[in-house]
Amino acid sequence: MNQAQVGLLIVTPMLVGVAFLLHRQGVMSRGGVVLASLASLGAAAWMFFTQ
Repeated sequence: MNQAQVGLLIVTPMLVGVAFLLHRQGVMSRGGVVLASLASLGAAAWMFFTQ
């Protein structure tokens, strides 16, 4: 596992966490959180497996 893959494993949960915290503050809707989380997980998975 290279450094880029480790970075993806660290940053992706942080992005999902920020989206969840924004939802708790009333900034994002539930659908926005789901969409942002799925997009971030999909992009991270794509980059992780194509490295």
